[in-house]
Amino acid sequence: QDSRGEMTGHKCRSSITAFEVRKPRKFLILAVPSILVLLQFLGSTSTAGTQAMAALEPLTASEKPINLKRFMGSWYVAGHIPVRLVKEHIAHNAVETYTWDEAKQEIGVHYSFNEHSLDGKINDSYQRGWLHNKETSTEWRVSPKLPLLGYALSGFLRLPYIIVHCASDYSTSIIGYPNRDYLWILSRSVLPDSEYSELVQKAVDMGYNASLIRRVPHDPGATIFQVPA
Repeated sequence: QDSRGEMTGHKCRSSITAFEVRKPRKFLILAVPSILVLLQFLGSTSTAGTQAMAALEPLTASEKPINLKRFMGSWYVAGHIPVRLVKEHIAHNAVETYTWDEAKQEIGVHYSFNEHSLDGKINDSYQRGWLHNKETSTEWRVSPKLPLLGYALSGFLRLPYIIVHCASDYSTSIIGYPNRDYLWILSRSVLPDSEYSELVQKAVDMGYNASLIRRVPHDPGATIFQVPA
């Protein structure tokens, strides 16, 4: 980055070395995978199910305020419409953990799961989040940490994160996306079939297509996550 800035500031000089010219090109080549990941994530999936959902009014966050600090902590991802680019479609034991940074007024997001099986390779990803609606705390904006680029694009790349349901005891929650391309059903414990089905039905009532929702396999003996005080 420093060399790119130096060249911009001295673009009229004839003393630029071949190395200085090539360095930003190398950086851009290395950054291309991150940019492609971003563009594909922002693009909609093109299936009959998602096209039908796209015809609906955009999904909006719950108007019922939540206690942000109680929402923090770890949640199991019980079900989702997966983001295939981060391999969610092969996720097992998926856990999303939120931490609140009071000084920065920022939410840290850590997403972790095993690939392919309950004891498969661990896949970790990170995001930063900010409250978009401070009155309810149910609408955030998040920025993913991209390969090579890190959070370099977070100044303008802020994706919608909307909490469309949260149980009064903070035991379950549903995270949606305005065009319904993505969905995350969260719980503090591994859910029995009946409770999971109830949450899927809530999502269906909001316009989601149940056939697109994947139930994430979890170790049945997994611990129960505590709700922060």
